[in-house]
Order: sequence, then C-alpha cells, then structure tokens
Amino acid sequence: MMDGIGTLDTSIWSGYIVRPKGDMRLYTCRVYETLQEASDVAQERADSRHRPYEVRVTCDTSQRIIKTFKPRKSK
Repeated sequence: MMDGIGTLDTSIWSGYIVRPKGDMRLYTCRVYETLQEASDVAQERADSRHRPYEVRVTCDTSQRIIKTFKPRKSK
C-alpha cells in the first residue's frame, strides 16, 4: 500500500525549533524549515529577551541542539 508509506514520510520530516536555553518543557512551537531562518529568530529573541536561545533540530521525538545564541551587547 502506497498510502502507508506516504504517511510515514511526514513522521520523519525534520525542521528546526527555537527555545530558551535549558528549557525542556513540551509545548507547541513553530517549526522552521531552514537553519538560517531559525538562527535569525533565535538571535532576535536572545537580544530582545536578554537570555540565550537554542536552535534544535526535530526528528521524531529527539531534539538535538544545533546552535546556542547569546544576547549581543547593546550599543
């Protein structure tokens, strides 16, 4: 059955999520398709909230940290 294979593909699709550093709570969040987009959002949030943010890759239920962004010093 081709239908079974089609639904399997979406379960292993991976994207990137942005979270506060060390935050392990489960909640719905936006999944970004590109690392660049997620990185930009993480840096923006780190700057505005003055705390580090992480970009993680999502694949099934495991989340691997790709990058951590620290707030830039305001001039």
